[in-house]
Amino acid sequence: MTIARSLLSTCALFAAITGLAFTSSSTVPAADEFKGDAYPLDTCVVSGEKLGADAVTVVLSGMKDKNLDGTQMKFCCAKCEATFKADPSKYTTKLNEQIIKAAGTYALTHCLVMADEKLDDSAKTVVFHNHVYKLCCKKCIGRFEKDPTKYAAAFDSQIIAAQKPGYKAKKCPISGEGINADSTDVVLGDRLVRTCCAKCAAKAKADPKATIVKVDAIVAASEKADR
Repeated sequence: MTIARSLLSTCALFAAITGLAFTSSSTVPAADEFKGDAYPLDTCVVSGEKLGADAVTVVLSGMKDKNLDGTQMKFCCAKCEATFKADPSKYTTKLNEQIIKAAGTYALTHCLVMADEKLDDSAKTVVFHNHVYKLCCKKCIGRFEKDPTKYAAAFDSQIIAAQKPGYKAKKCPISGEGINADSTDVVLGDRLVRTCCAKCAAKAKADPKATIVKVDAIVAASEKADR
């Protein structure tokens, strides 16, 4: 028993010195393992500073507001990351307003919750995992927020169903491999992108702007070749 306690004490001392913890690092998501959209802004929501090459990219986890878990964030420095995590409610309203302002034209015409209701100028807007969704009324926002993952998946399904029949890119924008029936579909913002595999889909999702440029270039090259 004395030997066992001694070994445990030694391990604990080693962990304290090296900064290790007796928890698996796999519980902390990597910067490219986010849900929804990549961080869409070029500024830090805490400091307002422009994000540079040394920006801190993280995926939120263990947050008090569980709807924030899985969201990719970028900060200008580790201090701003810590400040945000200490009191996210202080910054999320500002963050969502900026994401809504930066978003393009909404792709769907009907409410995700009440599918029969057409969206008009009175539509309400909500942000989940950096993505903008529009709903017909405040009551539907309440329903959305109770199960946002369900409605986010419904959005993706509708985008895929609407855009897949007319999808023109015949090659994966990441690998250059051909697209077939078994290809992996991913929604970037309001655009369907077809990739050759799940690995390429993850890479496409990590850099959506560059991916869309590549898709458009593939389509343009194909159309030029067909002339």
